[in-house]
Amino acid sequence: LLREKFREFARETGSVGQERVDRVNLAIEDLIDAGHAEAATMAEWKDGLNESWADLLELIDTRMQLLAASHDLHKYFYDGTELLALIAARRQELPQDLGEDVSTVEAFHRMHSTFERDLQLLEAQVQQFRETAARLQTAYAGEKAASIQEREQEVARALRALLEACSGRRARLVDTADKHRFFGMARDLLSWMESTVRQIETQEKPR
Repeated sequence: LLREKFREFARETGSVGQERVDRVNLAIEDLIDAGHAEAATMAEWKDGLNESWADLLELIDTRMQLLAASHDLHKYFYDGTELLALIAARRQELPQDLGEDVSTVEAFHRMHSTFERDLQLLEAQVQQFRETAARLQTAYAGEKAASIQEREQEVARALRALLEACSGRRARLVDTADKHRFFGMARDLLSWMESTVRQIETQEKPR
C-alpha cells in the first residue's frame, strides 16, 4: 500500500514538477534573450533550479528503490512461511497404512505415485524461493542477510524431509508388496502340498 501511494505521488510530482520547471526555464530564457540587466544572475538561478530538480528526482528514485526492496523482502518472508505451512500440510497427508494384501498395497502405490507427481509443483516453488533468496542476499548484509539465508535453509530442510519421507514410504510399500506376494506364493504352495497329501491318502492303500 505504501509503495503504491508513493508511486502515485512520484508520478504526480514528476509530471507537475517537470511542467513547472519547464515553465520557469522558458521564462528565464525569454528574459535572457531579451537582454535583461540581471541575465547572468538569472542564468545562475536557472542552473541552480535545474540541479535541485535533478536532485529531487534522484531522491524520489532512491525512495522507490528502497520501497521496492522492502516489498520484495517482506514478500520473501511471507512466501517462506506459506511454503513451510504447505510442506507441513503435505507431510500430514502421507498415510502410515501400508495395506493388508497385494491389491491394497498396489492401490496405495498408485496413490503414492500421484502424490509424488503433485509434489513437483511444490519443488518448483521452493526452487524459485531459493533463487529469490540468492538475489536478496546480494542486496542485504548483516542480520538481514543472515535471516534470509536462515529462512531459505529452513524451507530447503523441510522439503528435503518431505521428499525423504516420500522415498521411505515408497520403499516400505515395495517391501510390503513383496512380502504379501511371498506369503501368497507360500500359502498357494502349502495348499497344493496339502491337496496332494489328501489325494495320496484317499487312494487305495496297497495290500
